[in-house]
Amino acid sequence: MPNDEIISIAYQPLDNHTGLPRGPLTILKAWESSEEEILRRFYPVFNPDYPWGFVPIGNNLSFDYTSLIFRYRRIGIQIKAGKLYNERPCVDIKSILVLFNGGSFKGCGMDNFTRKQHAGNRIIEWYDAGDYASIEAYICNEAESFLELYQFLLKTMPGMWREFAAEVGIEKPGLEE
Repeated sequence: MPNDEIISIAYQPLDNHTGLPRGPLTILKAWESSEEEILRRFYPVFNPDYPWGFVPIGNNLSFDYTSLIFRYRRIGIQIKAGKLYNERPCVDIKSILVLFNGGSFKGCGMDNFTRKQHAGNRIIEWYDAGDYASIEAYICNEAESFLELYQFLLKTMPGMWREFAAEVGIEKPGLEE
């Protein structure tokens, strides 16, 4: 929404094959500086001109991309949507959650399939009340819950594919050993 702002950006380096953290969870917090400051601090990490330098892995990345494009433009940094949506590699598990949910989008939030305690609808309330500790706890819970599911998917999906390939007679290896 035009009046919304980004109040935090969280990211963590992960191992490509296991999903295990390769570094700490970084949380950039607007309440400690400003939205503009966290966007400027994140830009060199995110750098749209070097797509392989930071590969987003998350849930519902189109929401994040849209928010970033809009907010960066408000501070005078132009990011072309095509660079994010078409050129940047990413892993978005939203589609997997829809499949977990029997093909339905309604009810496919991470809070229904992981240990994530609830959806993020209380963040605005906490922010307005200055309850930043609750926001940080929410972010940490969401990150931990995501990692647990992502690591599970990395372990189990190759076996699912092999089972499918054997069942239908696909002989292409398709998987990196």
